[in-house]
Amino acid sequence: MATCLKDVFIEVPIAIREGNTAILRCDYDLEQEALYTVKWYKGRQEFFRYVPKELPHTRVFPLATINVDVSESGPNQVVLRQVTPELDGKYRCEVSADAPTFHTQIVAAWMHVVRTMDGKPELYLEKPQYSLGEKLRANCSSPPSNPPANITWFINDKELGNGRIIRIPSVRPSGQLFKTVSSIEYDVLIAGKLKVKCQSDIYHVIGSETEVMLDEDKPRLASILQPHDHSAGLTLSPSFRIIVLIIFAVIR
Repeated sequence: MATCLKDVFIEVPIAIREGNTAILRCDYDLEQEALYTVKWYKGRQEFFRYVPKELPHTRVFPLATINVDVSESGPNQVVLRQVTPELDGKYRCEVSADAPTFHTQIVAAWMHVVRTMDGKPELYLEKPQYSLGEKLRANCSSPPSNPPANITWFINDKELGNGRIIRIPSVRPSGQLFKTVSSIEYDVLIAGKLKVKCQSDIYHVIGSETEVMLDEDKPRLASILQPHDHSAGLTLSPSFRIIVLIIFAVIR
């Protein structure tokens, strides 16, 4: 029965924060063949190679801004420390079986390096309470990032969508960032409290959220003047005191 290299699979973070550690994995099934080499590329440039028949087994090729942790890298993974925005791009893993077949397979995946400011979205509401039938208006701003964040709205845990989106660029010492601002209008058709949530995310991997609870603005009944006993004390308004004094003067 013929045996050969198969089931080559690459696993790369879809998105990772600038400065973090990225673990890139490449799994494969050699069946009964021996491994010849595993090579890693960013774009068309090779930056790491594993050769089990050589000593040392690993070799790193100079590539700007790539910092390979050789002690943690080997036949199935390569570890990159302190990733930078320049490492955003396409990565390839090339696996080759040993002689006599030298069967080779290549798999690829994208990794996005995200530059983002810490913090949660800022949520603003037109008013703190709403009544049945009113229109709720709100806007939400994400922390600055590159690429820009997506914003999703929820009311009482029901997704409403992205709202009306604008993206505001800003130049920082570390490079250009973008703030995403979204606004919504929502017809309040249910009585009771409202939970309004704004969720900010990048590639559904990096994100945060802010939520507020709004009380229902119920109509207030007019207060009714009730008789007070003498011991309870009666507080008089200034105008009422004047009227009492005038009546007392007339009686005298």
